Amino acid sequence: MDHKELVRASTPASAGEGGGSPFHLNPAMAERAASRLCWVSMACALTAGVTFSIHHILQPEIRSRQDDPVFALNLVAVLLFAAAIVAIQRLKLLPSVHVLHLGLFFEVLVAWCISYAETFIPIRADEIVRGGSMVAVWIAFVMMLVRHTPAASLIVATIAASMWPIAYAFNVWSHGYEIAPWNRLALWMFTPYMTAAWAFFLTKRIFRIEMQAQKAEELGSYKLAYMIGEGGMGEVWRARHSLLARDAAIKIIRTNGSGRSSARQAEIMRKRFAREAKATARLECPHTVYIFDFGVTSRGEFYYVMELLNGLSLQTLVERFGPQPAGRVIHFMRQVCLSLEEAHRKGLVHRDIKPTNIFGCRVGLESDFAKVLDFGLVKHTDGGDTTLLTQDGSSAGTPAYMAPEAAMGEDRVDGRLDIYSLGCVAYFMLTGRLVFEESNSTAMALAHVQKDPVRPSEKTELPVPACLEDVIMQCLAKKPEDRPVSASAVARMLDACIEVEPWTQDRAHQWWVSHLPENLAGAPTLPSDGLRTSVDVG
Repeated sequence: MDHKELVRASTPASAGEGGGSPFHLNPAMAERAASRLCWVSMACALTAGVTFSIHHILQPEIRSRQDDPVFALNLVAVLLFAAAIVAIQRLKLLPSVHVLHLGLFFEVLVAWCISYAETFIPIRADEIVRGGSMVAVWIAFVMMLVRHTPAASLIVATIAASMWPIAYAFNVWSHGYEIAPWNRLALWMFTPYMTAAWAFFLTKRIFRIEMQAQKAEELGSYKLAYMIGEGGMGEVWRARHSLLARDAAIKIIRTNGSGRSSARQAEIMRKRFAREAKATARLECPHTVYIFDFGVTSRGEFYYVMELLNGLSLQTLVERFGPQPAGRVIHFMRQVCLSLEEAHRKGLVHRDIKPTNIFGCRVGLESDFAKVLDFGLVKHTDGGDTTLLTQDGSSAGTPAYMAPEAAMGEDRVDGRLDIYSLGCVAYFMLTGRLVFEESNSTAMALAHVQKDPVRPSEKTELPVPACLEDVIMQCLAKKPEDRPVSASAVARMLDACIEVEPWTQDRAHQWWVSHLPENLAGAPTLPSDGLRTSVDVG
């Protein structure tokens, strides 16, 4: 998954409908729509089979027509397509949003089959049109039961309505029928196209109501206001406590209909979220993101409530503003050391320290206040939890910041693993470049095991104090025993870098005034990885 900065939203409308795409529902709505699609597919297949049989029995004169190869092929296609949709959704072979895409094709296929059956028998010039095409009924049926976005509903319903004139032209061409008068044909085609137009307006209204209902959903004592951002594995919403009127961020994992998750992987994701919330809630350091609450929604979606942050990740800081001065690097490293020291003393190893998991923010009157996020890969070193909740084909950590022992898959690790990753983060902040710049994640992990890192001063033209460089290189030692023994030891080594110009609160405040003045007003943002679990999957 690519690292993407969450979209900042100042009003509910800016969050967009359905996550901002005119053709995609958000995961929760997609899951419900895909479930209804299964029932519609089964009902359609059963109706097609029964209708074919009844006509075959009660109207013997059309049996020869039912033997037409195209007619038979249409029936088989409907039955197989319906069975495929049900199987794919029930077995979770594809995300629900992709199942809905298949449903759009199924809607057009059934409209074609209905149209072919209706136009198979020639329309006589003296025959009065009573009623309209069953294609209109099918369009309305799908529109009411299977929710799509308004744009998708309009496009697909129009294509489905167009199946009638296409099928009529095909039968006229293949059987040599005489073309019916234009007024008869217009009456046959009027109802499907009118229904397609109504489908758009009604779907738009229903879609807006469902989005408003979802935004107003209450999780515990918190009421969702609007979505701040979403990713392949979840969503982050801005919310407000019902009684305290306190804003917060709610992180929700969508275990169904998002990503390429199997049922087993979805359960792993749910357990990882639960562990992340519990592990983070045990920590009291102000430089660790605060967890206020967590639980499970009525739809079985795990969520937890965390503080709403105002700032940007260190990844974004370097990408937008380039390598940082040594004093600022030391300033952030010392704060992260405080967070890690507490976690390590409580037997917890973060295992995924990286720039996207460290957030520089404004807290009260302080600027450049570091917050450590995403304890989803936390490892207990006290024997309380030795199960690694990793997914198939994924690794515990991020290759660019992975300690050699993690890359080797060693199970027994301690806080010095995080110290190595912190050295990689400091290296990136000083130089704007990774410790090892390889072509793929496997080569990156092997480089951490086998290659000696180049000193930061050799990768940047900016001045790098020798004392800070020595601290970073010691953190990057291949063997854990050659690294500083603890995060507090790293902090003491950083304090000894007296020749580095300190990064004071005045300097930090001036930087924010110059570069991020909008954040001084307290507008909340979220980290780029704030809605994701800590493993890059897919």
